[in-house]
Amino acid sequence: SLVLATVISCQSILTFSPPVVLKEVVESEKGQTYLTAVTEVFKVACRISQSGSHEDGVVEIFKEIKHTWSLVSEALDGIIDLPTPREFNIPSGSNEVEWDRNCGICLLDTKGEGEKSVLQYNRVMYHVTCANFWLNSIDDMLPNLNRKLDQPLL
Repeated sequence: SLVLATVISCQSILTFSPPVVLKEVVESEKGQTYLTAVTEVFKVACRISQSGSHEDGVVEIFKEIKHTWSLVSEALDGIIDLPTPREFNIPSGSNEVEWDRNCGICLLDTKGEGEKSVLQYNRVMYHVTCANFWLNSIDDMLPNLNRKLDQPLL
């Protein structure tokens, strides 16, 4: 899984010692860019966990992602504040309108996108770029990751 591989690669942050080296790496431009990207991946993983499958393999992946995020957050404590899942403002699914406008792949809001930048298929909104990537690289059927769970996986 790309999400799992990306977040687990974040564990390399944990290998820096002493803490002065970790601080220098994290405060560099490339370090900031890397942490921003990993944070976005974790944010998407949290969104997917709220709408994904309860299959054993998926649950284990999300447990590993959450554990890795906790370790990285601990390691960076006092150097940089990483957001918690609660700070991501992920819709709970209780408001159908909120979910209806989220992309069925990346789960980000499609509201405000130009008419040519989004498409609707099977009552689900998609960013054109997300749908194009999915159909050309993943599967010939568009998913609906907006499907709600009784309880989030993360």
